Amino acid sequence: MKAYWDFSVLVEAALNPQLWHRLQNEGAFTRPHALAEVFSTLTGNPANRIDAADAAAILERLSKRLAFVELTGVETLQALKRARLKGVRGGRVHDYLHAVAAEKSGVQTILTLDKNDFADLTRLTIEQA
Repeated sequence: MKAYWDFSVLVEAALNPQLWHRLQNEGAFTRPHALAEVFSTLTGNPANRIDAADAAAILERLSKRLAFVELTGVETLQALKRARLKGVRGGRVHDYLHAVAAEKSGVQTILTLDKNDFADLTRLTIEQA
C-alpha cells in the first residue's frame, strides 16, 4: 500500500539504496512542493552538496515513482484556518500542509525521517524510516 512520503524520506531515498528499492516497489504520494524541498536540500547542504543538474536528474528518477497530490487554494486556506487548533506556527506550517495533503490522498501512513515533525498534526499513522 502506498504511503505519503515526506520530503525528508525522498532525500534519503536519493542516497539510500534500501529506501530507493522500497519506493520502486511501493510507489508513494507526495506534494509537488516536496520536489523543491528535496532539490534545496541536495544542492544546499555543504556536507554533501550535489550539482543542480544532478539533483534535477535524481528528482526526475524519483518522480516516476510518485503520485502527486496538491491542495487547492481553498483547501490551503481552510487548513490554515484550522492551524491554530493544531498548534501550528511558523515553519511548522510546511509539515502541516504535507499532513493535510496526505489525508487528501487517502493513505493510512506518512513516512518521514522524524516522527516529531507530524506529532499532533494528523490522525494518520506516522512511520519513521
